[in-house]
Amino acid sequence: MATDDSSTPVPPTATRSTDSGLSAFLTPERLKMLGIGAVAIAVVGGGFWFAKVTGDRKESFAAAALEQARNTAEQGDMGKAVQEFERVTAQYPGTGASHEATLGIAQARLVAGQTELAISTLKTYLAGNPPATYASPANGLLGTGLENTGKFADAEAAYRKAAELATIDFLKATLLLDAARAARLAGRTAEARAIYEEIVAKYGETAAKTEAEVRLGELTAAG
Repeated sequence: MATDDSSTPVPPTATRSTDSGLSAFLTPERLKMLGIGAVAIAVVGGGFWFAKVTGDRKESFAAAALEQARNTAEQGDMGKAVQEFERVTAQYPGTGASHEATLGIAQARLVAGQTELAISTLKTYLAGNPPATYASPANGLLGTGLENTGKFADAEAAYRKAAELATIDFLKATLLLDAARAARLAGRTAEARAIYEEIVAKYGETAAKTEAEVRLGELTAAG
């Protein structure tokens, strides 16, 4: 979730594209229809290119800063890692790295035992309706935090949401196992059984199926 020890990350040198997509869009017929003059074409075309290069550079810097924060976390300095992740979110809002940095903040706080802070971070983040790519792991982390604080029913709901948003079967199945475990801890045996049965029925090609079958056996034996 690659190392960069430089204090000032340098993105790859940006190169101007051939603008094939732009050329295809700005055909002579379309120019006549839109009434775009030669000067306007140059300005607009240059603006498209500048925006693309600027965006690429921003993403490159953000990615380098994110890797630096991850490396710090891997070294065990969670306090410093949180600061570096927060710097990414502050300096590069709207980038993929910014979303991942928010998840990094929550992970670091969970590892550091700052569970309530992690939960608060994740709830605030999810309230902003982030893309499903990031909302799924955010809900998974939220489930972990809630489970760690004994809020098992809430954890079950968070894990279920994470599974719903996940796009890969083994992730869906793994998150459903988490949801079933939380349901059992909450005393919701019927719900746990239903989740295990869903895993067996829908995700038979994943390793989670075996564990689900074992847990179903335990529930049956327990009556």
